[in-house]
Amino acid sequence: MKKIGITGGIATGKTTFLNIIKSLDFPVFSSDEIVRELYKEPEIKAQLLKIFGQEILNSDGGINKNKILKKILENLELKTKLEMLFHPIVKKKLLEFFKDAEKNQYKIAFAEVPLLFEAGWQSIFDEIWVITCSKETQIKRIKEKGNYADLFFQLSEKQIPLEEKEKKAHRIFSSEKLPDELKKELKILLKEYLKG
Repeated sequence: MKKIGITGGIATGKTTFLNIIKSLDFPVFSSDEIVRELYKEPEIKAQLLKIFGQEILNSDGGINKNKILKKILENLELKTKLEMLFHPIVKKKLLEFFKDAEKNQYKIAFAEVPLLFEAGWQSIFDEIWVITCSKETQIKRIKEKGNYADLFFQLSEKQIPLEEKEKKAHRIFSSEKLPDELKKELKILLKEYLKG
């Protein structure tokens, strides 16, 4: 089974790309979805409060991820602590996902991992696809994130530059294209992969 990792930068179109793959009936793993679920788990919440303090809570007692992001940007040691908490769990679930996909006799399985290169997980995959867009489009999309746009800008500065990721990719896809166009492109490509 071919294991394909999907990555890119903040707001480069990974989610849209992932949804297209889902619509083509391939198994898909989303790190973002896993992390979203983890935030809801009481033991994770307890760990987060230990790392970041009570001030990351909303008035309803829920975790405010933007407050965590703000703290990380002020102190990068906290970023390492957060990654040490989440990465092993996400990696374990990712490997289980591939195992299941293989058991179910899929020929190709996909996993979206935003920090694939940053985490050094290249060896898990047979191929890495980078979803990209122009700097202008990325800026426009980040601005659409509203009040916290400046935090996302700062965070994107802390990640490996998109051009570097593109150099390391097996394939590059532009999210500037219309979803239908991308779908058509993927259909042709994946048909070839399935033949091989």
